[in-house]
Amino acid sequence: MARERVGILGLGLIGGSLALSLKGKRGAPEVWGCDRRKGTVRRALSAGAIARGCTEAQLSACDVVVVCIPVLRAVEAIRRLGPRMRPGTVLTDAGSVKSGIVREGERAVALGAFFVGGHPIAGTEASGYSAADPALFHRRSFIVTPTRRTDADAIRRVERIWKRAGSAALLRMDPKIHDHVFAYVSHLPHAVAYALVHSVATLPSRVPLGYSAGGFRDFTRIASSNPEMWKDIVLENRTELLRALAHYRRNLALLERRIARCDSDGLLEYFGRAKKTRDGLLSS
Repeated sequence: MARERVGILGLGLIGGSLALSLKGKRGAPEVWGCDRRKGTVRRALSAGAIARGCTEAQLSACDVVVVCIPVLRAVEAIRRLGPRMRPGTVLTDAGSVKSGIVREGERAVALGAFFVGGHPIAGTEASGYSAADPALFHRRSFIVTPTRRTDADAIRRVERIWKRAGSAALLRMDPKIHDHVFAYVSHLPHAVAYALVHSVATLPSRVPLGYSAGGFRDFTRIASSNPEMWKDIVLENRTELLRALAHYRRNLALLERRIARCDSDGLLEYFGRAKKTRDGLLSS
């Protein structure tokens, strides 16, 4: 049986880490890489992360193609790649918004080829190939977002790649449910972190950030994430994120009222409930 060939479009944090994590693994596929930055392709070749650098069009020679670029660009790439896919091949992605990508992927793929939506639950605030880490997916979850049209064998082929990359838990979730869940647990926290840093940056009085306590630094760490990537994510999942932001504003307004009224009991209840929920994450 011929060795499987996996093509990766985008050799940044996720795509570069996927290539590096497959390097030297027993039974690992042959990896081809494509990136708009030629220097990145050269670095990946030099590191042995990919066996061959290729163009986007040449990715159609691969058995599985993984799109690892910001989600709005990913939708455009999937529209171009889908019709080029050969019968029996799989087109998949690694974006953190799924409904639109899955819809476009299923429309775009050629007859006999398959699309599988995917989302590795891993990342850092750093970006680019220089931040790629072969251990990024170690013991992290990977979510597949199938529909009634998704081929079962195609799902298993995608899951097998991410399991080889180190993912410990392979989960399956409806694309719409995925986007609702991640609007709250990922997209909202990033939006709030950006907003908090923006509010400090636009104060009429200067606040020296060198004096910031650990809370500000820890809470706003993710505001160092790639702005292009997060611009795409919030626009692609804007309906769910706007709902999440509205819910957050209601809870922030409740906190504001309790502070204004010097409501000690209310504040203890508010903070206590939040602490109990957060502590539950640490024990799960």
